[in-house]
Amino acid sequence: MSLALGLLFIIFCASLLFKYNTYKRVSEFNDYTSRVWVEKQYMKGTYWVLKLQSTEGFFFYTTSRDDLKELDGYYLKVKIFTEGLDFISFLKGFYAPSVLLSREQLRQERYLLMDKLTEIHQDRILSLFQALFFAGPLDKFTRDQLSALGINHLLAISGFHLGVLGFILFFLFKAVYRPVQERFFPYRNAHRDISVVVLTVLFLYLCFLNLVPSLLRAFAMSAFAYIIYDRGVKVLSFSSLLIVVIFLIAIWPTLLFTLGFWLSVAGVFYIFLFLHHMSGLKAWQSFVLLHLWVYLAMLPIVHLFFGTFSLYQLYSPLLTMLFILFYPVELLLHLIVRGDLLDPVLYYLLHLPIKTIEIFLPLWSFVGYLVFSILAVFHKSFFILVFLFDLGLLGYFLYRITEF
Repeated sequence: MSLALGLLFIIFCASLLFKYNTYKRVSEFNDYTSRVWVEKQYMKGTYWVLKLQSTEGFFFYTTSRDDLKELDGYYLKVKIFTEGLDFISFLKGFYAPSVLLSREQLRQERYLLMDKLTEIHQDRILSLFQALFFAGPLDKFTRDQLSALGINHLLAISGFHLGVLGFILFFLFKAVYRPVQERFFPYRNAHRDISVVVLTVLFLYLCFLNLVPSLLRAFAMSAFAYIIYDRGVKVLSFSSLLIVVIFLIAIWPTLLFTLGFWLSVAGVFYIFLFLHHMSGLKAWQSFVLLHLWVYLAMLPIVHLFFGTFSLYQLYSPLLTMLFILFYPVELLLHLIVRGDLLDPVLYYLLHLPIKTIEIFLPLWSFVGYLVFSILAVFHKSFFILVFLFDLGLLGYFLYRITEF
């Protein structure tokens, strides 16, 4: 273990040095010209905000008051003004004034596919499916509505989607591969072969989506879980989660500053915590109670950063369970060009009049919650205390919303 951690530390230092060299090159003069592609473009007041990903491995935000055309997914050449830029800001993603020099005809492939969805959906439902299938940006209204419903996590592509997609792929490939394997090479391990093919397809999907941080964590966890499971080692362990997190940060130090990545890690941690202490339940009981537990356990984490709460969020565990059916059904409907079949239901959800309040958890309370959560790994009594705190917090939220 010490050898592995030492190796990961060396990799982390090398990755950090590579990033620092890029930073020095970018910030050496007051301006720097780079080739970028537009990840996100939206209006804020009277000007455009652009999130740009450089082909050199960094991202930044800039603004423009020009009358811009749609640039999502297009490659641009820009001059960035980097005076005063420090290394930490460079890692986190920074704001810089810029001048757009030129636009290429070349566009990211996933944005071309997102455009295809305009033939099926309109407006906010279009935005929803672009995010669901291709990690596209959500418009503000849709994002706020999903937050009020407590289902933002269902649209931010992560391990949940990867798990459902992997499950579908495994059984599709199994139906095709198993008869061939039994006839021509019965000595092969079908589960091993199919798992490798599924992981390969998922990796290509991950690359296609430009290494979405939450999905990257999920894929690394899946690949690591398969490797150790194939060698007879326990998969659902906190040490395996820790190793994956350290490994990913060693290779991509910018993940240290990526909120979506840490929310994804927290979600997996609380899933493991539940399974660690509640292993004696029946399968259906685990399925239902796990979703309720994760909703409660993530409340303090989410409300440190996002304050929105509504009574509709109480349906979040149920909607999450239904999503396991909704996601593959929508995939199938889009493949047979009937993707708009459930749009009336989605339109209804996206236009519900929802009363919301803003509640943020104090930092000291959040830190205490994390300490108790870590102690819950070792003692079940702390697991119960964490659960009681979550219930108390939910009760406080319900009390606050009834005041309005």
